Amino acid sequence: MYIVIVGAGAAGHYVASLLSREKQEIVVIEQDEAAIDQIRREMDVNTVVGNAALPRILWQAEVQRADLLVAVTGVDETNMITCFMGKELGAKKTIARVRNPEYSGYLLVGGRSPYATRKVVRPRSLGVDLFVNPEIEAAREIVSILSGLYVTPMEEFADGRVQLREFKAESAVVVGKRIPEIPFPRPCTVVMLGKGDDIRVPSEESVVQKGDRLYLVAARKDMDQLGAIFEMPRRSPRTVVIFGGGTVGFHVAEALEKRGIQVKVIEKSATRAHEISSRLKRTVVIQGGRPDRELLVDEGVERSDAFVAATGDESLNILAGLVAKDVGVSRNIVVVDEPEYIPLAEAVGVDVAMSPLLLCGSRIAHYILHGGAVSVALLGKENAQVIEFIVGANARISKRTIGELEWPKRAIIGAIVRGETVLEPTGTMTVEPGDTVIVAALIDEIPNVERLFKSL
Repeated sequence: MYIVIVGAGAAGHYVASLLSREKQEIVVIEQDEAAIDQIRREMDVNTVVGNAALPRILWQAEVQRADLLVAVTGVDETNMITCFMGKELGAKKTIARVRNPEYSGYLLVGGRSPYATRKVVRPRSLGVDLFVNPEIEAAREIVSILSGLYVTPMEEFADGRVQLREFKAESAVVVGKRIPEIPFPRPCTVVMLGKGDDIRVPSEESVVQKGDRLYLVAARKDMDQLGAIFEMPRRSPRTVVIFGGGTVGFHVAEALEKRGIQVKVIEKSATRAHEISSRLKRTVVIQGGRPDRELLVDEGVERSDAFVAATGDESLNILAGLVAKDVGVSRNIVVVDEPEYIPLAEAVGVDVAMSPLLLCGSRIAHYILHGGAVSVALLGKENAQVIEFIVGANARISKRTIGELEWPKRAIIGAIVRGETVLEPTGTMTVEPGDTVIVAALIDEIPNVERLFKSL
């Protein structure tokens, strides 16, 4: 695919790095020459220096032949205008990064009936196929984690029938055992094993060490029971403290408040604290800056069920999460900018660290998949992916047993969904047309996986 990326800030740099590793043809447009120089030093991509809001610059970047245009500058309006012009010049698909949630929704106004509404503004009429808001994605992920029995990242596939969850090896039931020796109570597949910064497809001889990360694929109905061998299930939170009232913190508070959860937000800015207080009906808003122990104790963090650190400073978030853990909170979630900080934060005591950029990358990755893929999730430091494929009637994999396939070595089938049934893959199982196949693979192995799902 030919992909034009507009903006070489943190988001643009991350997206360009992710897509370039997938061997896509990339050109990056950026006005800041220092940022462009860094891109040139680190990646094998083409670059154009200039303002992408000018049609001349887009044409110079050959947007007219682009399969995908991704606009990820720090200005919402620039991203939308760039997508509009790119679409007019010939780009097939466009993605705009936006931070203002009002841009990414439909405007509803009264229709002829006082009880009806109609859509008068549609994103696609503005030349945008997909709005990506990393902060909103992070807020949704946090709410999803808090709503479960376990403090672990989770992805769903096959219309929610299959779940992918990450668990940390801490219990004696898991530590020191080979994968086949672990007494999983329900059918599942360990698709990836994370050791520090490394992530790999496990073999039967892989021994799980304390602190390793296991990525499990199983039927959603079985996942809670599977998780019990890693940690004790926890009740849904009744009280949550959020440190930071920015976009992520506000939307987490808003979503939790609607679920009847008691929420307290600690926000440094008096102006922002007043704004949040006026917009949320039942949330308690406290003005406070530094996450010192005295502040967190005074605000009852040790009595809360969860603590979320979501300021714009990732170092402050990690510190706040660790102080909250020391105070006595049972689960903590922190937001970090760089995906590289995730294993570091979790190694020092953070339950879940998440990067809005990583979530943004997952959304964008949907647009570069081939061979019948319909969904994707990034694992580790985006070194691996879990992909959902629909098997076509003429696909290479169709009507063949898993054992007879020349299956890529650094990839593994996690589950097969046939109708409403989730099947654990075996070597004798035949893949049928219409099956949904959940595959985990290292990034550079994905093209070999995709070939199996393409038509003969």
